[in-house]
Amino acid sequence: MLVARAPGKLVALGEYAVLDGAPAVVLALDRYAEVTVEESADGVCRLTTRSANVVERRFAPGEPSGAALVDLVAAAAPGLAWTATIDSQAFFAGDAKLGLGSSAAVLTAWAGGFAAFARAQGRSLPEPRVEALIELHRQFQGGKGSGLDVAASYTGGAITFRLARPDLPQIGSVRLPNSVGFAGIFTGRSASTPELVSRYRAWRRDRPQEAAELVRRLTAQAEAGCAALTGDDAAGWLEAFEAYGQGLGELGKAIGVSLVTAEHHEIGVEARRHGIAYKVSGAGGGDLGLACAADLEALEAFSQSVEDRGFRVINVSLAEHGLQVAQRAGWQR
Repeated sequence: MLVARAPGKLVALGEYAVLDGAPAVVLALDRYAEVTVEESADGVCRLTTRSANVVERRFAPGEPSGAALVDLVAAAAPGLAWTATIDSQAFFAGDAKLGLGSSAAVLTAWAGGFAAFARAQGRSLPEPRVEALIELHRQFQGGKGSGLDVAASYTGGAITFRLARPDLPQIGSVRLPNSVGFAGIFTGRSASTPELVSRYRAWRRDRPQEAAELVRRLTAQAEAGCAALTGDDAAGWLEAFEAYGQGLGELGKAIGVSLVTAEHHEIGVEARRHGIAYKVSGAGGGDLGLACAADLEALEAFSQSVEDRGFRVINVSLAEHGLQVAQRAGWQR
């Protein structure tokens, strides 16, 4: 049996503007999509997916499984009979998707596991490359997305991500200053990233001058944050982080949606009361916020306070490793 896993992510900096060439900072998290795959004993494919619900499927080799991400990958080696389980339960709270990049993590883990399985069956399927995975994920999302979530799942750690052009991601490794801690906060409401990205693209098209100016300011803030990380400058990082969050609030007003929802606003007020930097993480409109602080005691007090207010604190750490594939689960930690 082959096993594979890939981590989820939180976007720390660069949302939306990354689509227009700005740098982003992304944190791979120790919440994993996990895959097992082995040869079928009777020539029938079997797929079990575990997410908000558990779904079991049976189908002939080469036929659609009913899971689009699975089929996008399996199309590279048609005719194989296999039995697989894909577990992404760590990315859900009950029926609610937490916004930790579940589809990117599932795609990355499944692609790694399936390619290794196919090679073991004598197929000449190469190990997946991050550029190819980003393109598959865009197909899954109807052509949308920068690919930063796939890059984090593939690479692990804290990364910078930039698009030199749509098919040429530039991925670098960075680290948060040792004094800086972070916490993810789930608002209790999931959001549709593809829908919000469509609104952003329409705004860029319809109001080019206004859009260019705001994206220029967001890009400058993102670049300042990246420079602060390179220089191990905790104060500079927190300043750029908070400024970018304010810029996302402006962006939401410009495109006509509440990227900073009432829930995010409430959490942000509580963050300021504790001296904590806080911003929307990812597309906004719900999902997750990210808190950062150099004062870890204040971060702990803030986390307890927002939990008392009914929000969910996502207790996560950096995932040092990205995609991992093995004969059995003996993961490096």
